[in-house]
Amino acid sequence: MSNQTEKMEVKDAVLEVAGLCKYFPLYSTGVIRRQIGMLRAVDNVSFTLKKGKTIALVGESGCGKTTTARTILRA
Repeated sequence: MSNQTEKMEVKDAVLEVAGLCKYFPLYSTGVIRRQIGMLRAVDNVSFTLKKGKTIALVGESGCGKTTTARTILRA
């Protein structure tokens, strides 16, 4: 890909997401709550939304579509 083509793609990008990750802590049950691990809700998601284009997140229930959108929006 040429340098000029890369500049055009960046200029046309409305949103660029690279390597998006969202992990939630997992805690033990009982009187003493300790973190026992991490749940990978979204791991290494990347895409570019260009001006005038539409993008869709498609997948099964519970696959991370809403978590991806909320993480991008920081909501």
